[in-house]
Amino acid sequence: MMETDIKQYIEEKISELRDRLFPVLTTDISKLSAVYLFTDISSDHVKESQLTLNVIGADYGECMEVHQKLKGILAMKSDQAFVKYQDTYFHSELSSGGGALFNDDLQMWEISKYYILNWR
Repeated sequence: MMETDIKQYIEEKISELRDRLFPVLTTDISKLSAVYLFTDISSDHVKESQLTLNVIGADYGECMEVHQKLKGILAMKSDQAFVKYQDTYFHSELSSGGGALFNDDLQMWEISKYYILNWR
């Protein structure tokens, strides 16, 4: 399944997110974590999905550092070849949008970025 493959790919490449990457929400804010959401855009031969990644933590700098690492593995050039991981071939690019929000209730930063994935 594509979602599982992408999650495992991220956790393998970014040690800070190993066992700290959760679908949709997290209930463990004891240390930095990230939540993800896949939204289908099209379902042709090469499928297209939006991946929303929200890094949550008390330290803004640490959250931004993790996003830079995510960008390093997910913000591919338009002419870059597809990556094969497990059973999924994918190509992803950073999309516009996202931003930073300080959640007063949790006293945590929530920093979001969006990626467009073409995959098969």
